[in-house]
Amino acid sequence: MAEEHSSQLGDFIKGRLLFIENYCKENNINYKEVLEKIEEEAIKRAGSKEKEDFLRTRLFGGLVLPTSILPYWLDKVFLEAMSAVLKGQNSPLFTTTSKISCIPFEAGRFNAKRQADTIFKIMFNNRTPSDWLKLSFPVLYRKCYGEEAGEKLKIIEHSKTHFEIITDNTNLEKALRIDCSTVIGYLYGSLEKLNAKNILITHDKCLAETPAPKKLCSFDITFDI
Repeated sequence: MAEEHSSQLGDFIKGRLLFIENYCKENNINYKEVLEKIEEEAIKRAGSKEKEDFLRTRLFGGLVLPTSILPYWLDKVFLEAMSAVLKGQNSPLFTTTSKISCIPFEAGRFNAKRQADTIFKIMFNNRTPSDWLKLSFPVLYRKCYGEEAGEKLKIIEHSKTHFEIITDNTNLEKALRIDCSTVIGYLYGSLEKLNAKNILITHDKCLAETPAPKKLCSFDITFDI
């Protein structure tokens, strides 16, 4: 089974909170009211009294630090709740291409750019897009999803500007296609920070929500430099 906790998950959760705050500011929405609605939605999805209490005291009533030790289920519940509240009546809940935006995509994109300037700056400095995909992304993926998932991650280099990333989500507690959309957004935002041009990320091969024994997902990435 996947590890129960991740030492770096705290900064990814912090990034989602900062995204919500920034989204509310840009759209002239009351941040406090939105966060209250997200808390209500998250508690509905918690599934147990213990998780409900954790949400109230640690996520919405406490202080999330970059070094906070947090359970994986928290990101799943929080991501589903914030997506449901923020997405808008006619907006898609998830996407399979960087050509079509959605809340999870933009949250991943926002967090990539924020982390590139802060906690993971060293993993972006002096990196070409291809070097970042081969060397930095696997490290960041491990920090978010754990060692077991990191060992299964595959990075295929078709050329210096064409890559395929294959993730194995078996036994991972994730928000399924919503979470896949954050991966698309994170990859897109990271490549933007590295000055890649004409970025296109497609996610046509997704077994995250199928009964397949192995939950493999493929992300096709092309860009110009």
